[in-house]
Amino acid sequence: MIRWIGAIMIVAGAGSFGIGMTARFYRQQRQLRSFLQMLEILKCELTYTLFPLPKLCRITAERSDRIPSDFLRQYADLLDRGASRSAAARNALERINCTLPPDASMAVLELFGTLGRYDIAGEDRLLTLTQQRLKAALERGEAEKRPIAKGYALLGVCTGAGIAILLV
Repeated sequence: MIRWIGAIMIVAGAGSFGIGMTARFYRQQRQLRSFLQMLEILKCELTYTLFPLPKLCRITAERSDRIPSDFLRQYADLLDRGASRSAAARNALERINCTLPPDASMAVLELFGTLGRYDIAGEDRLLTLTQQRLKAALERGEAEKRPIAKGYALLGVCTGAGIAILLV
């Protein structure tokens, strides 16, 4: 009886790991959408206001979702403390609970590492390019979402079942 309870616990534990990986994947997609919305707001603010970069980030943060908002606030605070743009972007992204895919993280870091160096037309092109890169990551994730999510959940349950079979 104790072996069966242990087997059930192993299958449940491994299954929950697979489901947790699936949830992380879906969270990644939500955060990509949030960052895309934040970039659109930032683009509008940059085009119609001429605020310094930290103030621009704080204004955009007020209108953004939680994760991008936290990123922008951290970034603005680090810029106010005298950090370089690239160091501030890297540190701000590390401090928040962000699960962006590596290519999307790199696009965000590159954008915020160079933001504020060009004229408005250059900034607009840079923001548009970053939006395209994030949209490509989102589309790739959407295409892979269902098979990967099922695969993670199935892998977790099967691993747990395999371990339970070996122990029972």
